[in-house]
Amino acid sequence: MKALFAIAMLVAAGSLMGCATTQQPLTKADVDGRIICNYDRMDELDRKARLQGHQLVWLNCPRATLRAI
Repeated sequence: MKALFAIAMLVAAGSLMGCATTQQPLTKADVDGRIICNYDRMDELDRKARLQGHQLVWLNCPRATLRAI
């Protein structure tokens, strides 16, 4: 029973390793113009609100557009 369990675990691990993707490095075309959340701006506004004693609730994050140099 233990041997059967060990073999099943090896088969399962081997099949999962076959599904792993290889992450390609991002190119300039992948990054340029991509819109993401501006976490630096969010952190700045959160700190400012905390210092002033205000509560800040985010419904949408401030957006930033990445530009490749």
